[in-house]
Amino acid sequence: FETCRETTDNMMDKILCLIFLLATINFAFADETFEIPELGDLNEKEDHTFQAEINKLMHIIVNSLYSNREIFLRELVSNASDALDKIRFKSITDKSVLGEDTDLEIRIMLDFEKNLLHIRDTGVGMTREDLVNNLGSIAKSGTSEFLQQMAGEGDLNQIGQFGVGFYSSFLVADTVTVTTKHNDDEQYIWQSTSDGSAAYTVTKDPRGNTLGRGTLITLHLNEDALEFLEFDRLKQLLQKYNEFIGFPIYIWSEQEVEEQVVVQPEEGDETINLDGSAEEAEVEYETITKTVMDWEQLNHGPPLWRKSKDDITEEEYHEFYKTVLGDSQPPLAYEHFSAEGGLEFTGLIYIPKSAPWGQWEANFQSQFKLYVKRVFITDNYEALLPKYLGFLKGLVDSDDIPLNVSREMLQHNKNLDIIKKKLIRKAIALMQKMARSEDTENWDTFYENFGTNIKLGVVDDRSNKDRLSKLIRYNSYNHPNELISFDTYVSEMKEGQEDIYFLSGESKEMVLSSPLIEKLVKSGYDVIIITEPIDEYVMQTLGKYDGEYKLTDAGKEGIELDEADEEEQQLLEERFESLTTYIRGILNTKITKVTLSSRLTSTPAAIVSSSHGYSGNMERIMKAQALADKRLQGIMQGKKILEINPTHPIIEKLLYLVEEGKTDETTADIANVLYDTAVLNSGFSLPEPAELSKRVNKLLSLSLGLDDSNDLKFEEDN
Repeated sequence: FETCRETTDNMMDKILCLIFLLATINFAFADETFEIPELGDLNEKEDHTFQAEINKLMHIIVNSLYSNREIFLRELVSNASDALDKIRFKSITDKSVLGEDTDLEIRIMLDFEKNLLHIRDTGVGMTREDLVNNLGSIAKSGTSEFLQQMAGEGDLNQIGQFGVGFYSSFLVADTVTVTTKHNDDEQYIWQSTSDGSAAYTVTKDPRGNTLGRGTLITLHLNEDALEFLEFDRLKQLLQKYNEFIGFPIYIWSEQEVEEQVVVQPEEGDETINLDGSAEEAEVEYETITKTVMDWEQLNHGPPLWRKSKDDITEEEYHEFYKTVLGDSQPPLAYEHFSAEGGLEFTGLIYIPKSAPWGQWEANFQSQFKLYVKRVFITDNYEALLPKYLGFLKGLVDSDDIPLNVSREMLQHNKNLDIIKKKLIRKAIALMQKMARSEDTENWDTFYENFGTNIKLGVVDDRSNKDRLSKLIRYNSYNHPNELISFDTYVSEMKEGQEDIYFLSGESKEMVLSSPLIEKLVKSGYDVIIITEPIDEYVMQTLGKYDGEYKLTDAGKEGIELDEADEEEQQLLEERFESLTTYIRGILNTKITKVTLSSRLTSTPAAIVSSSHGYSGNMERIMKAQALADKRLQGIMQGKKILEINPTHPIIEKLLYLVEEGKTDETTADIANVLYDTAVLNSGFSLPEPAELSKRVNKLLSLSLGLDDSNDLKFEEDN
């Protein structure tokens, strides 16, 4: 204050001077515990050599072209959190271990002039022996496995997998200094460089106890790592990886504050009274914005998923979903649960309103987050959820998985297999809850966006196919404008009906008008309509619904709707044997056989597949696949059966012509046209549609009294 008073007579300048000095004092106070001494001239320093495995590890880290260096911050802050956990645990039985440092926290400070990054915690600290044992060597088994993996070009993106997270510091620093104070020892300093010397030093801190308790890690950043001296970059990383750890994280950063200051009056602004005396002008203030340095807390309170469900409102769940999981719309549904027993973990599952972009692309990755002890590990671990549930958003957090874990170790972690099974069950239960809800609008939105996902689950997830089949919805002949479940279909089945009938087609309208279901619907049977390519695989995978009702394709052979007398049926087949033999000879390899149909009423003929052949829709799907096996297609496409309707006038007329020996080229054309139209009506495609056009034109000419010579003359004239 004396300095500012003597510096200037102007009151405004004095105020600004005081503000500057207070800010300087505040910075000096904040910086006090973040200083490190120069160790070069100390006589009491101890030189040590790293364990052989550490040398190899350091060489790998320093010389690797590392693509994800940022995880060093996650590792160091996670280690600091562990140290705080240890001292908190000790304080439960002995309050005195905290001493005067009762604030359990992590503070981070940047030194732009010296390119230093400081990370300070008030945790348990380390003794001299701890420094040598913990930072100079690694458990043999872990290091050996790590080195073997690196030799085999393993994944280096999770450096902390074998408890070597501290050494990730050398990804960004050429020198690392560790200052630490444990309650049971003096304050010590550990330091090492990445210059290949394979050595580190340990020395007693000549300044004495400056930390009180805890550890200060100082990274002397490389020139190519100065991005980590940017406030915004550091905040982004801390919020990404360590936002939800259980201790406050502070960073010494620039902050803008508003402040009211006195407006300096200009000369001549004073008021002159009548007696000639001057009266000072009224003091005016203005608000200015200035940048100051201060501690900013980056995390606030425990993570939402660690709270009791009873203490969380729906608004809080929705806000968490939008801010942390990154969606602008509220979720359709969510489930917050805790698993207890042999493996404990907490899960939070959200169902979004719309499907993620590119979810069916080969490189799509689920955004479901994995946390270990509230530390973010990854959000694109593909094995945490199966592909069909890749649309889910949310997270899982477990204390029973190693914090420092690699992608390779995740793939072989039995605990994660258990978590995956429970996540799937919880997700399916949440969907079932939506399906039963009276809020049908939410369910309709869900099924419109994710119905295909459920069907994929039936095909891919055999252990849960029965649960998922309860969620599938289809249109049917009796419900053309309403999606119904298998349960609804079963509840409306005819008495004595044992099969669930379905028919596939390119569109709903095509299935509704198909001749293959004429007799079925006339007899009172409902038929499920399937139009999506995956539906064929769903029906094949299920085989039976609920283990009781057989799923029967109305487009395949073997459907018997009439309980006709066997003797009468035999007589009918004998009567039409000449016609079926004739047609079979005309069509040759196009079909495998000709039979009398019990499924047709108003259509003369239809094409059905053998029990193991492709349906018309499946044949179309297989043709559209670029990498399909052409040999298999040829085998399956050839298994077609022509069913003729013995009660139809066209069939009866053909039978008469065959029996009377009046067959000629025209009857052969009629047989071919009968086949071609049956192919089209039954949902198949014609390999040579031009042949059908020629035969139809020929039959039209005959019906108009024209002959082929007239057609040929017309073609020649043109």
